[in-house]
Amino acid sequence: MKSRMLSNVCALMVMALVSSCEKMVLADGAESGREEQGNVVLRVTQFEQTPFGALTRGEAGDYCSRLCFHVYDDEGVRVSYVNEKQEDTGYGTASLSLDAGHYYLVVVGHSGSSNPSFYANERVSVSGTQLGDTFWCCEELEVGDEEIERDLVLHRIVSLVRFLPADERPENLNQVIFSYQGSRGTFDGLTGYGSTNARQNYELNLTTDHDDIQFYTIPRAFRDEIDLDVKTYYVEDNGRVHSLTAKTISGVPIQRNSVTICRGNLFDNRSSTKSAFITVSVDGEWGEDINLSF
Repeated sequence: MKSRMLSNVCALMVMALVSSCEKMVLADGAESGREEQGNVVLRVTQFEQTPFGALTRGEAGDYCSRLCFHVYDDEGVRVSYVNEKQEDTGYGTASLSLDAGHYYLVVVGHSGSSNPSFYANERVSVSGTQLGDTFWCCEELEVGDEEIERDLVLHRIVSLVRFLPADERPENLNQVIFSYQGSRGTFDGLTGYGSTNARQNYELNLTTDHDDIQFYTIPRAFRDEIDLDVKTYYVEDNGRVHSLTAKTISGVPIQRNSVTICRGNLFDNRSSTKSAFITVSVDGEWGEDINLSF
């Protein structure tokens, strides 16, 4: 009997030790850590729209439908979080209760169907296959005896690669697959830059001849470069797939908060190398455009 009781006590001690040391991973089904009364109040007040310091003061719901506030300690362990949806009361403001100490706050704004996964050591991965417009900020928090109120500016961390083909689309084209080596939806929460260098595949399904041929990615530096494979298909209603064209474009520049506009013959089955890299314009929604001829 004593031996059995001792075994049970040891098992409980091991479980407690593992729980205290575990690096946290967020599942989408996890409940929000929203605090009604906390000593740290956070408000999203601005979104970056251009690289020249111009900011918009629009409501958070104008730019993203989900906001995730996550706090890490100096060991890289998540200690508190709040996940919000656009329909939540007080969307854009979070209140947390934190013990005295030094922390890192990581905030992500997006419009995906589910929350990103937040791993140990401030690594963030956007869930699902449809990476869209994504905003982020990271700030240090020094919590003491006084309440902290912090207004937050979120920065766009994605690049948008858009194709304007000079040749005609193949008949029945309804699917494009982009492939490249680099990062896509996984990034370092402290820097906002892509943190993987793996083979990425993005499937774009087209419904009309006027659908944009484009995809989002998170650069691994402010200005990055990828070699891009573009393959097109006709997919029948029964799932049968017909290959149409294939093209490799080397040296495609991507940049945070910018649109790379690619002009050239996309469907001619010939590989291309960029022949121009020209910064030409700025608009109110994105930073400078990057124009690429191939």
